[in-house]
This record gives sequence, C-alpha cells and structure tokens, in this order.
Amino acid sequence: MRRGRETLLTLLEAFVYDPLVEWGSAGTGGGRRRRGRRDVRAARDMMAVRAVELKHQLGEITDQFSIILPEIRQCADNWLKENEELKSVESRLQKCHQQMALIKEIEAYGPNLNSHPLYAISQKYSTYKQAKNAVEDSMKALVKILNDFDTQIETFSNTTEVLNGPQLLNWIQEFSTPDDEEKQIFDHIKEFLTNAGQSSMITQCEQAEIELKQAMKQTLHLIRSCLELLSQFVAVSQYYPQSHTEYHRIVMFRKFLATALESKSPEVCREMSNQVTALVNAENIKGETSQQMIAYGYRLQALCAEANANLAKAVERLQLEGGPEALALAQEAYMDAKANISNWVRAEDGAASSLESVVIGMLCNLNRRYLMLENGAQSAGDCLVDLTSREGEWFLDDMSSLSTQAVELLSLLPLQSASTEDASLPVAVECVRNANLLLADLQQLNFNYSTIILPEALKKIHSEDPSTLMMINELNAVIMSTPMQLNELLAQLEIHLRYLVMDMESPASSAMVVAAELRARYEALLTTTPDHEGQSGRMLLMGFNGLFAAVELRARELADHLAIPVPQAWRKIDHISDAMHMSSPAVRAVLEEAFLVRRVQCVAEVFAVCAQLACLARPTAGTAPMPDDSALMKPVKRFTAEFVSRSLLGVHSRALACVLCALLRRRRLDLRAEVEQKEIGKYAH
Repeated sequence: MRRGRETLLTLLEAFVYDPLVEWGSAGTGGGRRRRGRRDVRAARDMMAVRAVELKHQLGEITDQFSIILPEIRQCADNWLKENEELKSVESRLQKCHQQMALIKEIEAYGPNLNSHPLYAISQKYSTYKQAKNAVEDSMKALVKILNDFDTQIETFSNTTEVLNGPQLLNWIQEFSTPDDEEKQIFDHIKEFLTNAGQSSMITQCEQAEIELKQAMKQTLHLIRSCLELLSQFVAVSQYYPQSHTEYHRIVMFRKFLATALESKSPEVCREMSNQVTALVNAENIKGETSQQMIAYGYRLQALCAEANANLAKAVERLQLEGGPEALALAQEAYMDAKANISNWVRAEDGAASSLESVVIGMLCNLNRRYLMLENGAQSAGDCLVDLTSREGEWFLDDMSSLSTQAVELLSLLPLQSASTEDASLPVAVECVRNANLLLADLQQLNFNYSTIILPEALKKIHSEDPSTLMMINELNAVIMSTPMQLNELLAQLEIHLRYLVMDMESPASSAMVVAAELRARYEALLTTTPDHEGQSGRMLLMGFNGLFAAVELRARELADHLAIPVPQAWRKIDHISDAMHMSSPAVRAVLEEAFLVRRVQCVAEVFAVCAQLACLARPTAGTAPMPDDSALMKPVKRFTAEFVSRSLLGVHSRALACVLCALLRRRRLDLRAEVEQKEIGKYAH
C-alpha cells in the first residue's frame, strides 16, 4: 500500500474526487456553484497531504543525488585526465611523424648525408647570434648618438641664452676696467731677505713676478679679444633665422634617428636613411645657392665700404670742426656769451634797446632764409623727400637749425613785459616755439627710426621672431579689411579736403568714415594686450607708433596757436604775405585722418622693406636688388615731407614775421604808415 500510494492517490483523484465535483456542479442545474468553506478546507487538507508526501519523496531524491554526485565528479576528473593524456599522446605522435619524415629525408640523401641542413645549424645559430649582437650594439650606438645630439642642442640653447642675456655684458664690464698698478709683492720681505743675505733670491722673485704680470696681461688681452669676438658673434647671431635653426642638420638627424628608434621597423629605417642621404646630398650640391650667397656677401661688403667711407668723411669733418670736444666747447662758449649778454644788458643803460634792435635784424635775416627754404620745399613738390642743401643736409635739418636759432634769439629778449602792450606778441612767440618743437619732433622721428626702430625691426624679421611676424600679419589684416586701397583712400580724403576748403558739398565724404574705421582697427591693434609670446612684436609696433603720436600731439598744440591776430596792414609785408601764400587753409579733422592713413601706410611699408631685405639673405632669394639706406629711410622721410608740406609750410615764417612786426611796433615804428609809403612809392614808379 505504501509503495503504490502515488498510484492509488492518482486513481482516487481521477475516478472519485473529480466525478463527485462534476456531479455536484451538474446537480445545480448546470450552473457553476460557489465553493463553500467545506470545499476550501478539503482542498487545503488535500494540499497539505500532498506536501507531506512530496517532502518525503524530495528527501529521497536528494539522498540519491548526494550518493551519485561523487561518482559523477570522479568520472569527470578521470575523463579530463584521460583527455590530457590523449592530447599528449597525439602531440608525441605528431612529433614522431615529423621525426619519421626527417629520418626518411635523411635516408633519401644516401651517401650525400653531409649536405643535410642539420649539419649547418651550428653555423646558422652563430650567424643569428652575430646579427642579434650587431643589432643590439647598433641600438646602443644610436642611443648614444641621440643623446649626443640632445646634448649639443641643449648646449647651443643654453649658450645662446647666456650670450643674449646680461651675462656677456657683465663679463665685458668686468674685464674692461683699466689695469691697476699693484704694489710689488715682494716689497714686504725684501728687507728681510737682504739682511739674510739672499739678494739673489730677491732678483729671482722679482723676475718671476714680472713674468707673472706679463702672463696676466696677455691672458687679459686674450680674454678681451674673446669677449669682443663673442660680442660680434652675438650681434650677427641675433639676425640668424629661427627656421634655419629648426631645420639644421643636427636637429633633422636627431628627428630621423628618434623616429627610427621608436618604430624599429626596417621600412621606416630605410625611409629615414633615404631622407638623411637626400639631406646630405642637398647640402653638398650648392653651386647656384653658393653663388647667390657670395653675391649677397659682395653686396653687403659694398654697402659696408660705402658706410665706412661716409664715416671717414664724417670723422674728417668732425676733426676739422674741432674734434669730439668741439660740441661741448661750443655749448660752453654759447652759455658764456649768453651770460655776458645778460650781464651787459643789466649793467649798461640802453643796452636792452640795442640788443633788441640787433635781434630784430638777425631775425629778419633768419626769416628771409627760412622763407627761401620754404619756397624751395614748396617748389620741390613730390621731390621734397630728396631735397638737400649744397652741403648735403636734408631740408628738415636746415629748417630746424634756422628755427632753433630764431628761438634762441627770442630767448634773449624780455618778452614777458610786452604782454600788457601787445597781446599778440606772446601768442606769436609761442607759435614759433611750438613750430620749432614740431620740427624737433620730426627730426626725432627720423633719428629714432634710423637708430632704434629700423635696426630692431630688421633683427626681429631676419630672425623670424614669431611675435613680430604675427604682428605684421595682424597689421596687414587691418589694411586688407579696408574697403579700398590706402592710396585711393588718401586721394578721396584729398578731394574731400578741397571741397571743404571751397565750402562745397563733398562727393567723397564717405572717405572720412572709412578712415575712422581704419583708425579704430589700428588703435584696437595697439591697445590689445598680447600674451608673453607676442610681447616683443607688439612693443616694437607701439614704440614705432609712439614716434608718430608725439608728432601728432605736437601738431595739435601748434594748431591751437595758429589763430594769430594779423592786422590788415601787416598782410602786405613781404614776409607775411609770402608765408600766408604758402600756408593753405587746413581742416584739422581731415588732415589728422589723412596723416593717420599715411602713418599706417608708412609702418606697413617699413616692415615690407625689412621683410624684402630679410628674404635676400636666404638662398632662394635670387639676384633682386638690395635696398640701401635711402630705400629703408624713404617711407618715414616721405611721411615727414608730406607732413611739412601740408602742415608746416608758412606757419613758422608767418609767426616769426608777426613777432618781428610786434617788436617793431613796440619800438614805436608805425608799420601802417611805412606800408602805405611803400605802396605810394611803388605806384609812383
């Protein structure tokens, strides 16, 4: 009964329980009746009985599995072991097949068994070992060469940094001090040695001391010579392009070697070898390039010889004028003469009136000469930039010299006391002084450009300084963003100025807007704060622009004093009439914009000429003509000539003539009557 309880329960459920349930459902008229509590309780009890039965059955099954699992595990382990043994047997079998094939191959050789490859395996291993050792030795040698390249590059960089820094200047200052005559070393023991009877030792010591001092002098002379050579080397090396350093043979060899060592690929090594061969062959074949560089060197030597000749003439002229001390002596003599004149004026009665008369006469002569210069400058037109005097002096130098003499003569007169008598005299004197200062600023512009800006620009562009090249590109971008060319813009501004002078509606009024936009972009370029890398190039541009800004500021100060009251009778005097004829009516706003455009154009032309000169120093430059000093100075001189012709002609001479008229009126001279008398005499003739 217990063994078949599962079968019995299944039969009872199928033939007794289910029919009873179905019969109960059918007795209710075929409808589905709702189960009551009794049915639920019966189902729950039956479920509990089944759970107890299954629990006993599950325990038995678990026990059976627990008994069988160790056997299964043991069988699995045995199978794995046998599988490993099978694989080992198969591997040995494969080796046996290979050995069998080798034996058959050996049997096939027969009497020629000595030629079998097995007999050469020792030689092959030796060859392999030698090749491996050679590769390792080559790698070590290449790594050593790479380290040598790194050492050379680092040494060059450190040396360049030291030479371009303050260290070289410190060395030069240290060894440039004059030799001090020191006291004899053995003087302190000379008396002792004499008393000890060692006179010969004193002689030997003195001789050794003399030889030591001579050796020290020779060493000091050699050190100074070396420092001088280093200074010359640094001066030349500052013009060396950075691209040549970056593509130098050692740098390129180091790059190729590092690439080959990093890849360790035969193809890459062969490619690097081909590149090294091509680089060496390109450096060896320099026929045309060498000729170009030799021609460039000859041109530099010709320019150097011309500069030396001009320097010799200047030195000779300086010697004729009294030598280097002539300027100091002349200044001292001038100050003494000025002090003597002041003492004479204070000591003698009527000396002030006599001095004023003499000064008036000298000022008349100076103003007449100045008017002649201005007439020549006005007649020169576009050739004003090349206008020189008989002595070879540029027109600006002569004008500045005459203006300075006039200002110095005016400084001898007591002009302050005349302010109550004639209010126009101080204004005219101030106008003369401002005109003189403006001429001095123009001279300073040319001088600082030739001595500071131009050498620095040439050095930066020759050496391919990144900040300077970036600044030039930005400046060119500012110019290129202008809707029209700068020359066309200047022509439009000139037309606009003419129409404004004639009090007519200008068809070129839009040029002022374009010029204002150009000014805004240019000033934005100047005011932009660069990073550390772009500092030097931007500072060069700001320094160059500062020279023009000083001239512009001085011109504004002069324009504030141009409204000098000129009586109608004075306008008929030749000095004033000629000056007023040369001075054209100016509209300050238009002129300022025009000169701003010329300033930008001048700066761009200067950098372009410097870049052209730098290109000529390269092997691929060809045989283009080399710009000389006049070509390098021409942009700034053209700006100066244009500024003088448009803003200064007639201003200084008219102001000085007004000063003369005011001084004559203070001397109780009736200028109106004199002018009328001259006119009556002219009409009578």
